[in-house]
Amino acid sequence: MSHTQVSTSFWRDSQPDINYPQLQQDITVDVAIVGGGITGLTTALLLQRSGVKVALLEASTLGSGVTGYTTAHLTEVLDTRYKTLLSDFEEDVAQLVAASHRSAIERIADLVVEEQIDCDFQRLPGYLYSESEEDLSTLEAEVEAAHQLGVRATLTSEVPLPFPVKAGIIFPEQAQFHATKYVNGLAKAFVRLGGQIFENTRVLDVAFNSDNARVYTQLNTVNARYVVLATHTPIHDLKRLSELAIFATKVSPYRSYVLGVRLNSPLPQGLFWDTAEPYHYTRTYTDASGELAIIGGADHRTGEMADTEEPYQRLEAYARSRYDVASIDYRWSAQLYEPIDGLPFIGQSPINSQLYLATGFSGNGMTFGTLAAMLIADQILGRKNPWTQLYDANRIKPLASAQQFIAHNVDVATRFIADRFKADAHQLSQVAFDEGKILDIEGKQVAAYRDPEGNIQTLSAVCTHLGCIVEWNIAEKSWDCPCHGGRYSTSGQVLNGPPIEPLEPLS
Repeated sequence: MSHTQVSTSFWRDSQPDINYPQLQQDITVDVAIVGGGITGLTTALLLQRSGVKVALLEASTLGSGVTGYTTAHLTEVLDTRYKTLLSDFEEDVAQLVAASHRSAIERIADLVVEEQIDCDFQRLPGYLYSESEEDLSTLEAEVEAAHQLGVRATLTSEVPLPFPVKAGIIFPEQAQFHATKYVNGLAKAFVRLGGQIFENTRVLDVAFNSDNARVYTQLNTVNARYVVLATHTPIHDLKRLSELAIFATKVSPYRSYVLGVRLNSPLPQGLFWDTAEPYHYTRTYTDASGELAIIGGADHRTGEMADTEEPYQRLEAYARSRYDVASIDYRWSAQLYEPIDGLPFIGQSPINSQLYLATGFSGNGMTFGTLAAMLIADQILGRKNPWTQLYDANRIKPLASAQQFIAHNVDVATRFIADRFKADAHQLSQVAFDEGKILDIEGKQVAAYRDPEGNIQTLSAVCTHLGCIVEWNIAEKSWDCPCHGGRYSTSGQVLNGPPIEPLEPLS
């Protein structure tokens, strides 16, 4: 795999964008949804089906955020293991967590049928497995915890992989789909019911009064009774929503890496996750060229890997050591937000009852995104939902989260100070072709990138979110903030929130 290979998501590459208009006039709706991924589109469809007038605003194109860079595992096997849930929460709470994910999978299955969404939805078993005998007791404890929570699980020594596995757990009736086909299907169903979608419409601010909200975009305004921030992490540097900065202290940003691999021998159908740290996850998808094995892993905190080609190299070494690799056709990475107590924050915001949000999905974005939509739609419609308190956006549970909360925020504070005295170089001449570096020029930190033609782009290295210093991402050719996960293009435009303002250009 070439070190200069462009990162391309298979889901995005294999399906064309539908293209929706940009907002060109002021409009009034019942609910304005910000974000065109699985959370925003599912929320929009569920509300529109209930007779609510909804407009969805997307800063780029539908599915261009984390949804388009998933591996699309639909599973009740969470990144936070069931044994951990039982130790951190009461048993009835942990049971609700497990049941909520099963409900999310079934809601996806129902929407596929009801809206006739052609997205290659497929039921199949999931396998949590170990290549080491040392993890056998861990697997046994996880099976016991799963049974305690009402989750079907069976310990097995037969895991259908082409390399030695010591033991595993079979979880029946998990699922997978084509992520882009699914969100495009949601969008078509939403519009068919009268919903409005506006792409290339970036939200700049939101203001509230007692009766409604005003959502300000770069051109026009949306008046709404309620606003849903379905933006993966709240875009809280909006002038009037600065209080949402508290959520940056409750989640930690990570990047996870994926390879799309053609194998010489087909793999059995299934979802596979090992017990390594960080763990590897595998599934397959069949297209016109045959079977594609989609292999992920090599996670790390955003902005903390100096050489971001290294995770791809480690993942490739892992794939080649275990599978008969013919070619590596795709590679991509995605942003994850790990919540401090293992559960996302979903629902009514702590600063205004007209504002709803969802963040901290960890590596379970397809199910948590769907679950978030179900919960938020119920709250807006005034329906009772058994998960409201479980995922309450205002909660903090010290026993489950205090240690992680303190460690994360000490790290952020340390970087905020220490990174201000760090530089890769001091002169523009030290920046090579197609390279980015942080320069110290007359005491000011400058993010400098030289394109393949030799043109230099200089930007302030200060993240517009809360002021940390960005780092150069070699693999993705982006500027990444190690504190809260904001990411910018080489020209300074926002790629991933929470920031909404670009990096300041410098002459």
